Amino acid sequence: MPEPTYRKISVPDLPIAQNLRAAMIREMSGADPDESHPTWRQRYLEFYTHLIALDRAALFLAEEGTKPIGVTAVYLLANHRSEIFGHQSAYVSNVWVDPGHRRRGIASRLTSMAVEWAKQKGCEVVRLRSSAMGRPVYASLGFGPTEEMELRLA
Repeated sequence: MPEPTYRKISVPDLPIAQNLRAAMIREMSGADPDESHPTWRQRYLEFYTHLIALDRAALFLAEEGTKPIGVTAVYLLANHRSEIFGHQSAYVSNVWVDPGHRRRGIASRLTSMAVEWAKQKGCEVVRLRSSAMGRPVYASLGFGPTEEMELRLA
């Protein structure tokens, strides 16, 4: 297999990222997000278009030739730590690689690109949620468990 190319994408390329996100959801949950959440694509576009315009988000794409094979997104969080104390943090999401292209370091490279973007933005911490499959990837990049807790309300 040829080496993938990597690039930061712009707003006109967001539908590519949307399609990869839909594939991720179908793989992880077995559900088609277009059926279960018919307006998600518009909300996805609005969310990332707004944050990209403010330079508060970036999406990165891995391609083999012209075929998209992996994606990740990162955005700056707005919370009491950032807004009151100036401690900026970022959140990495949507890390996904096409199953036929896994175990080649693509997810690691995409995540590293997101982390580098966060460093350039002055972030002190980068957070993410992980599937069991993704944990070894993130651990190899230095991510570890935190002291945060969660209460599910729904």
